[in-house]
Amino acid sequence: MQVDGSAGKQGMTDRNSADGTRLRPVRPPAARPSAGRPGRPQLATGQGRNTGLDGLRVVAAFAVLVTHVGGQTGFEFTGTPASWTVDRGDVGVPIFFALSGLLLYQPWARAALAGEGGPGVASYLVRRALRILPAYWVVVIIALLTLNRAHVGSPAAWAQYLLLLQNYIPHPWWPGTGAPGLAQMWSLVVEVSFYAVLPLLAALLDWFAWRGSTSVAKRARRLLAGVTVLALASYAFAVLMYYPASEPWLGVTLPRLMTWFAVGMVIAVAAEWARADRAAGPAGQVCRAVAGSASTCWLIALIAFAIACTPVAGPEGFVPPTLWSVEIKTALYTIIAAALVAPVAFQPAGPTPVARILGNPVMSFLGRISYGIFLWQFVVIYGFFRLVHASTNIGHVLYPWPAVAGILACCSIATVAVAAVSYYAFEQPAQRLHRLLRRTRPLAPPDAGPAPSQACIHL
Repeated sequence: MQVDGSAGKQGMTDRNSADGTRLRPVRPPAARPSAGRPGRPQLATGQGRNTGLDGLRVVAAFAVLVTHVGGQTGFEFTGTPASWTVDRGDVGVPIFFALSGLLLYQPWARAALAGEGGPGVASYLVRRALRILPAYWVVVIIALLTLNRAHVGSPAAWAQYLLLLQNYIPHPWWPGTGAPGLAQMWSLVVEVSFYAVLPLLAALLDWFAWRGSTSVAKRARRLLAGVTVLALASYAFAVLMYYPASEPWLGVTLPRLMTWFAVGMVIAVAAEWARADRAAGPAGQVCRAVAGSASTCWLIALIAFAIACTPVAGPEGFVPPTLWSVEIKTALYTIIAAALVAPVAFQPAGPTPVARILGNPVMSFLGRISYGIFLWQFVVIYGFFRLVHASTNIGHVLYPWPAVAGILACCSIATVAVAAVSYYAFEQPAQRLHRLLRRTRPLAPPDAGPAPSQACIHL
């Protein structure tokens, strides 16, 4: 057994199996620091939950709700500074995607840096399916039966939505981004696409990081380089939306939006690099600096959002944007997602001002039901307009801003109520089922690697 004593490396050992096969260098496990150790990045794992990330889910969910109410009332097409702000409520989508990239790639990043086995792919996929599909299927059934009665008898319509295939229909039967009550689900299709390919992406990144016997720092840099390539590919892929022919449906696919997931993956690598160095190396210094500069990061996000609320990032509403405006908006939203998520993800364990703002009991509860807020908001909006016998006409001004504010308040309260019922009736039982399935499986062998991260993204 040879000890790698090069400067800057942790104690690395090269191992040979009994039959002489060369095995991956294995890094001895780092001593676990105490929960209160200053500067240690806190991520939501099985040992603890970063409640601040729950607060970001709430911000993202309500940002999307605001833009949907603005669209249904016609307010977001008025050309005022307020309407531009409402129109850009879709900034909640990159925040969701960044959180998914962070929390779901985190265990694979840790495994790549520590030389351990990654999460079990089968368990990971089952967990994702049980987390996403039950409540989603309930919403699809209700929306198709009540808001899309003309297509109830179409097997294709049911298959497209139940199987999350609607983004891949070049000429759909619905206007806009989805059928009535389901228009927001395009982003869930992209999410599920990311879930499906993440194990493969993680394996490729792991292979690239471990080419040769490298230090933790070199492996981390290689992971960051690989994720950066994935992010940049999004901007190249956007060209296919316009050349050689106009294909707008490509704009709601994973390759086009991978850059927002890559934001979270970069944060995950940085946090796990700091963890591997016990927060004493350059990665730990960066994490501490970002965590201590939350207000500055959020100011950067605010400035980027202000720029996004101008024609440089594309027109209001459903007017087709140019290629350059698409690229600029994507870049601005990438900056916003990074500036919002990173300082929260890197917060040290224990009470902090950020935790008090985003992780208080109210935000924690809303964070738990935020997936339901996302799922049910359009069904609630349509239900509200039918209940009060009001009409919607997207693209035309129908309501003055005081009425819009009242509609938003009513729809927000109703959406939270329905989301809470959905969480306890559908989401929580599905999560219990996954835990039951895990208990009934045979125990893994001692060297099977770490269990999958207990962190999960609530859309």
